[in-house]
Amino acid sequence: MKKVFLFLAPGFEILEAAAPIDVLERCKVEVEKVSLEKDLMVPSSHNVFLKADSFLSDEKDIRRIVSEGDMVILPGGYPGYRNLAENSLVGTILKEYEKAGKFIAAICGAPSALAGFSIMKGKRATCHTSVREEVEKNFSMSTAKTERDGLLVTGRGAGVCLEFAFECAKALVNDDLIAEVKRKMEIR
Repeated sequence: MKKVFLFLAPGFEILEAAAPIDVLERCKVEVEKVSLEKDLMVPSSHNVFLKADSFLSDEKDIRRIVSEGDMVILPGGYPGYRNLAENSLVGTILKEYEKAGKFIAAICGAPSALAGFSIMKGKRATCHTSVREEVEKNFSMSTAKTERDGLLVTGRGAGVCLEFAFECAKALVNDDLIAEVKRKMEIR
């Protein structure tokens, strides 16, 4: 079974976290929600709380996330994406995922965290217009709703979170399973 770690920083966008969780779990991918705080209950940018499964607090957590995961997902939302960008443990994990040839996904403002850590430099990416100037310093910019360039999956924002979630799923599971999930969700 494939495994994804989704980072929850205070101020994350609830739709950008919930859509990948929902779609990937329907696709039989294990999703572990990781709190960057000292509390499992993490507030979104709209003060909706999501309960994490684990914490990111030390080297042991880094080793486990790097060894067990097939993909990491960074939701956007303000100030969530800034909190991701300021967390050195997140930076270490991203560098280890890139070095190991594992998938990295970021939506909305979160690609700016990738740019800040110099992750996937030169790849094609899309992001929210509010962070485009930061992101275009390290990436070849796309205006697509979602973009996949090799091991990097990016999305523009909350309005395309389902498309982003399915792009993440395409990186991990077969097309038949995705088609079945879309059919059951009434996506045609």
